[in-house]
Amino acid sequence: GTALLSVPEGAPGTLRTTLDARLQKAAEREVALRADASLVVLRPSTGEILAVANSRGGGSDTALEGRLAPGSTMKMITASLLLEKKLADPDKPHPCPKNASYGGWKFHNVDDFEIPGGTFRTSFAASCNTAFITQAGRIADEDLSRQARDVFGIGAHWSVGVPAFDGTVPVEHAASKAASMIGQGEVRMNPMTMASVISTARTGRFTQPYLVAPSVDHRALATAHRPLAPDAHKKLRDLLHTTATAGSAAGSMLGLHGDIGAKTGSAEVIGQKEPNGWFAAWHGDLAAAAVMQRGGRGGESSGPLVAAVLKSVDGGQ
Repeated sequence: GTALLSVPEGAPGTLRTTLDARLQKAAEREVALRADASLVVLRPSTGEILAVANSRGGGSDTALEGRLAPGSTMKMITASLLLEKKLADPDKPHPCPKNASYGGWKFHNVDDFEIPGGTFRTSFAASCNTAFITQAGRIADEDLSRQARDVFGIGAHWSVGVPAFDGTVPVEHAASKAASMIGQGEVRMNPMTMASVISTARTGRFTQPYLVAPSVDHRALATAHRPLAPDAHKKLRDLLHTTATAGSAAGSMLGLHGDIGAKTGSAEVIGQKEPNGWFAAWHGDLAAAAVMQRGGRGGESSGPLVAAVLKSVDGGQ
């Protein structure tokens, strides 16, 4: 029994993370003002996680590990698929009826609104559900799941450096497929994955988010199979810019100028009176996403939260 190596009792070390002190402080301040709010800020160009905050005291880390339906923020992924398949084009006519049926389910827009003679741009900016449901029969069951994985890196075994859930978009059929297109059904996300989705929408290429630099422990980061097709990328960015400046996200994004884009979402939860409110946005080389559980519509709940954090710094330019 010769001792091969003796080491002193471990002293607590410090693990360097990618968190930005100013953004982290702003994120913590803003979520503390709200019930059940969680937020993540990323740098789209690198994947660095700059802020993580949850208003639940010592509870589950919804920001990184949550498994919640993302509601209409999922339409970023669905729109990218429709654009690549030429099933939608921003300024071409696109249906947005009050309701649409698929697979035996009837889907409605909020307050049963409709956009007669509208385009895909007006539908996307207003977060029209039926603009997507009407296309359900034109995509294969596996298309949405494949788009989420191959382009947006969802479920690609992210190596964040801390426990995290990298999302799931299962293959669905019939009515469940249609529900997935608008972020309901079995789609599950969190603020980290949705901040990543809008980052990919901005840059055109998935860059895996991380909180501990891969150089610290020499781990490999996840990659996506391919970038977004250039034409679809340009159009998706444009749609998100319109949503931020003249659509459902415009109220929250007021005061943020230049290179901006955003998407709102409300996710219905069985047994819950108010929906979960989602919001994802970018301003320059900063992207953020938040969810407020039972918060109501995303533009009125999580939107002001995300905007306040983005406004706390100089737009990441």
